[in-house]
Amino acid sequence: MQKTLFLLTVILTGTLLFCFSCEEKGVDKITASELIEKGWSKFAAGNFAGAGSDFSAALSIATIASDSSRAFLGLGWVQLRQHKAGLAENSLVSYLGFNPGLPGLNEGRAGLAFAYSATNKFQEAVDTANVVLTSDPSWSFGHDPSVNQLDLYLILAQSYYELADFETSLDIVQQYFEPGFDVDPNTPEGKTSLANKIEELWDQVI
Repeated sequence: MQKTLFLLTVILTGTLLFCFSCEEKGVDKITASELIEKGWSKFAAGNFAGAGSDFSAALSIATIASDSSRAFLGLGWVQLRQHKAGLAENSLVSYLGFNPGLPGLNEGRAGLAFAYSATNKFQEAVDTANVVLTSDPSWSFGHDPSVNQLDLYLILAQSYYELADFETSLDIVQQYFEPGFDVDPNTPEGKTSLANKIEELWDQVI
């Protein structure tokens, strides 16, 4: 009997010591904020699938609005890079819904302009890009400075073209990209040349 009690005591003590050791030395649970930082690091390295997983995981455990909103922002930009514009639109609208009207939201607005353009919502793309450029004419994306105000002007040029406002589209191309480019946007030949120029500019940007 005493031997049995002794063995039970040893086992119980060992179990308790193991549990305490796990608590002391175990891996701390990662926070939503840490996952978001990891996500942006992977985004910068071009690992968009990994970044998306981190942002989604952050969203699933976020307990405060700021973490949820930042996770939606990251997820939206990942989805843009993965050519999932419809999903990106949903994510970025969710991001902007957390803090409407506050400063520092241009990364979400700019991303949304890309999403609108890619889903053929050209008037929405114009409106959203103009909000960014009005508030910050020299805007650039904080997680990839190669994405900047010129991309938004190109969105405007393309969107105005698709909305049949060919003169405004031409004005943007001349003012921000190629001053010497001159066609008559009221002729079929001019429209075709303008469309080709916009496509050429996209190829240069990408």
